[in-house]
Amino acid sequence: MKPSFIMPFAGGTLDHVETRRTPEHLKAFVTDKRAQCLVFFKGMPALNDDGSLKFIHPSELIGRDLQDPGPIFLGLNDNIPVFAAGVAHPEDLAPIESFQNMRAIASGLAPTELALAGRAKSMLDWHFTHRFCANCGTLSNADEGGVKRNCPECEAQHFPRVNPVVIMLVLSGDKVLLGRGPGWPEGFMSALAGFISPGETIEEATARETFEEVGIKVNNVQYLFSQPWPFPSQLMMGVMCDAESEHVTLDEAELEAAKWFTKDEVKAVFAKQSDAFARPPRFTIAHQLLRYWIES
Repeated sequence: MKPSFIMPFAGGTLDHVETRRTPEHLKAFVTDKRAQCLVFFKGMPALNDDGSLKFIHPSELIGRDLQDPGPIFLGLNDNIPVFAAGVAHPEDLAPIESFQNMRAIASGLAPTELALAGRAKSMLDWHFTHRFCANCGTLSNADEGGVKRNCPECEAQHFPRVNPVVIMLVLSGDKVLLGRGPGWPEGFMSALAGFISPGETIEEATARETFEEVGIKVNNVQYLFSQPWPFPSQLMMGVMCDAESEHVTLDEAELEAAKWFTKDEVKAVFAKQSDAFARPPRFTIAHQLLRYWIES
């Protein structure tokens, strides 16, 4: 089932140009007078005064202290080459205060800008945490504009990965079970979620994670929609499922609390007529799952 809205961090318009990433192609892209580059500092993109993403020409990065691997080629946007780079000294390119936390600005960016920034952040984070070959430990080299890394010693090739996560609305009639993790802001509640393990289906991961966290068996798992989540690089797969009971046995290592809420209670929270719990932010798939449920 497809949502009738653009999922935050999805809906990107980039052509990744996977077949045009030779050194000759990349040289032509980076020297294109129209080329644009997003600049990041510690995972935070630079913004203009109006809150939009700040772009510079890649040539402005020459001589700068850049995070490995330097500028990466994201793709073509309306045939304009788009790059991203992490910098060690951001004040050389933009005021330090213009670099903003992605979570803080997510709700204010246009959907296409949010998707672009999310892809850039995920790619840069992957390079930062995967500089060394997982096979032999040698420092690897970025290739094809940053879509892979090659090991000069054992010749292993490494590609960016996303971590699959299932996030579920556990339902019982007109009730939904929400939980809060340890250390979350006071009153904040969200859908249960967990990583999919090797050898598991979405359905199996939903059942396992729900039972582990709250001791409830579930069935009738239904996939709804997904969301790229660049913190650092996950794919959130949203589902609904039916609980076989409402008795909660909390795993306190995973959750600080879990509580059932009626659909009317959730509707009141979303209408800002109740403070029964703090509504998940709009840019989260948890928000969109709950909105889908109360409007269906």
